[in-house]
Amino acid sequence: MKRMIVVSSVLMILGAANALADAKHSHGKKATKPVTMTGEVIDLYCYMQHPESAVGADHAKCAKTCINKGLPIGFLADDGTVYTIIGRDHEPVTAMVVDLAGTKSTITGTVIEHHGVKAIELVSAGAVGPRAKPSAQAAAMYTCSMHPDVRQAQPGKCSKCGMTLELEKKK
Repeated sequence: MKRMIVVSSVLMILGAANALADAKHSHGKKATKPVTMTGEVIDLYCYMQHPESAVGADHAKCAKTCINKGLPIGFLADDGTVYTIIGRDHEPVTAMVVDLAGTKSTITGTVIEHHGVKAIELVSAGAVGPRAKPSAQAAAMYTCSMHPDVRQAQPGKCSKCGMTLELEKKK
């Protein structure tokens, strides 16, 4: 009987520790609604080194090279605000945005601000104007029926409850 109590106590402690680790991994960010903004995908290295010439079609080839090298990716919104583009759940975003460098684009994601640094956790991205076509990210989105704020581009499990994500129905 004592052994059973000890084993169940250990399991409860491990369960609590695991829940605490999951809570800490959310990095304390508050869930907010995704926003859509228009602007330009930029490579942050060139933008910080020479902002006057690191935007637009003339810089697109260089920006794509820098982004493909793994340099930080940003988004220069039409209002002049610069956001670091980050992936959901630590996923890379290079493939989703590299072809948009130097062109008018639209991105959708959750804005995060921490100590003056602004980032957008990317959900989808696409070109505006003649190049516009739906992004692969926007084509298929998976979500949790219990936690609709949990969304990702590929099938998987909900980060909050572990349920299998379902393909989101188009409205």
